[in-house]
Amino acid sequence: MSVTVMLNNITELLAKADDHDHDHDHEHDDLSEVNMAKFITMAVLFILSMGSGMIPLLLTKWLDWSDPNRDPRTNLLVSSLLSFGGGALLCTTFLHLVPEIDEIIGALQHDGRIPEWDFSITNLLMAVGFFIIYFVEEIVHAYLRRQQKKQVEAQEAFIRGHSPRDSLHDAAKRRELEKKAAAEATGNGVMTVSTADLVDNEHVDNNHHTHSHNHHHHSHIPVFNGDDSLLVSSIRGLLIVMALSVHEVFEGLAVGLEDTTSNVWYMFGSISAHKVVIAFCIGVELMVHKTKTWLLVLYIFIYAIVSPLGIGIGIILSNGDDPEAFDVASVILQGLASGTLLYVIFFEILSKHKDGIIQFLAVVFGFFLMFGLKFIGGHSHSHHDDHDH
Repeated sequence: MSVTVMLNNITELLAKADDHDHDHDHEHDDLSEVNMAKFITMAVLFILSMGSGMIPLLLTKWLDWSDPNRDPRTNLLVSSLLSFGGGALLCTTFLHLVPEIDEIIGALQHDGRIPEWDFSITNLLMAVGFFIIYFVEEIVHAYLRRQQKKQVEAQEAFIRGHSPRDSLHDAAKRRELEKKAAAEATGNGVMTVSTADLVDNEHVDNNHHTHSHNHHHHSHIPVFNGDDSLLVSSIRGLLIVMALSVHEVFEGLAVGLEDTTSNVWYMFGSISAHKVVIAFCIGVELMVHKTKTWLLVLYIFIYAIVSPLGIGIGIILSNGDDPEAFDVASVILQGLASGTLLYVIFFEILSKHKDGIIQFLAVVFGFFLMFGLKFIGGHSHSHHDDHDH
């Protein structure tokens, strides 16, 4: 009797082991299929984002955006595109980033991983991010003002060795530049002066340099050099790209942590819809402010690669024991990024272009286009829920 029971037990154990092997093989096949979908989304997302961000580079050759004497209709088009981008970023910040951050913080507070306070942690993080970029901008302002002062002093010394005719011309130029620099230093009401405004007088330098070829004793020393313009455009582009990239990394992470093929493709569709539009808006912003071509390509590449990078990190973490380990860090970074975007939207995009109802309509169109993409895609996933598989 005992032998029979023993044989039955052995048979059951062998059957369970065989079933486990089959289940393991099935899970392995499913995992391979899911990972293949993730790798495909990584490649497609990068190609779409890179291509969309490079479109403005082609448009600027057709429309000649860099020409200061371009057709006013082209100016209006460029301004409208920037306003459209501002509206798109506005929607991304308030209807996508902020609600998602609130949701993650609520889940973390419910789990006891961060303390509960009487004020909104999301708003606090946004304010800190806002002040960080505000501080960086003021540092850049101080540097550029110092450079302007040094160049004016050098110009004064050079003028003393000129002929009376050229001295009068250069003195008039110097007074014009000093007046503009003083106006910029005092600001514009309650609005901070954009860093871009500190180098918008580059055309004065160009006119001055061109005029020098018609006078044998005229100065060839530029009042403002291209390094300042490059610095400003580089910092602006870096701030915009880094602010957006922080969130895109964690969106990619959400895709990488999915455990079914259908969820991977669903997440890919909702993320790529707004990422492609924002990549185009970044390209427009960089082109209009005369960012060097190689920097533009680099910044677009960074923005395009961060989501696939996040997907790759998610694939690695999905095989780990604690994919929630990065939740606290991610919500802090995304909160800071939201505040950074607010500064960029209001101080660097919308406040720079005053085209009346045209600008308003462009902003509204950009906002509701992103809202429509979000509504259609149902992009309201929670990072916390994504980790609970």
